[in-house]
Order: sequence, then C-alpha cells, then structure tokens
Amino acid sequence: MLTREREKPVLDDEELEQLISDRIDDDPIFHLSNGRRARITVEVDDGEATLRGVVRNASDKRRADIMARALGASTVDNQLATEEENEARKRPRRVA
Repeated sequence: MLTREREKPVLDDEELEQLISDRIDDDPIFHLSNGRRARITVEVDDGEATLRGVVRNASDKRRADIMARALGASTVDNQLATEEENEARKRPRRVA
C-alpha cells in the first residue's frame, strides 16, 4: 500500500514573506545582547527568501535560515550578520 505525501499549500511571495517575518518577530530567540529584538528584514522573490539584519550569533543566523526553509522558502540567501561581525564593521581601521 502506497501512501501519498501531503503537499504543503503553496503561498505566494507576499504571504510567505509575511509568514517568515511574523515567525521571526514572535520567536524570543531573536533578541540581541542589549535586550532589544533583532531587526531582520525578509524579502521573498519567486519563493526565494533573502534575510538581512543583525542577530546575536551564528546559531541564531542558522535558526533564521532553517525557519525560512521550514515555512516554505525554496532557497535562502542568508545575509544576516552577527553582532560581532557588525561591531567589527563599525570600528575604524587603523593605518600603520
């Protein structure tokens, strides 16, 4: 006896973008070291999600990626930076 996999309903880009954004906003994991909520922007184009913003660490970056895929993104362009990476970009470079 063969069982058929249930297919997930396909969301349009706008619905998927809103779903991913809402889930990330609702997840208490995405708080920065200073206690503020991380600002993560989500854009979806033809099922492909792009994530931008700053998260605490690499684990949070990966969690956002997995969440977007689990919610229906076909691929994820994860451009999130960690707080450490973000601070390093802000520091002035010393010239010797």
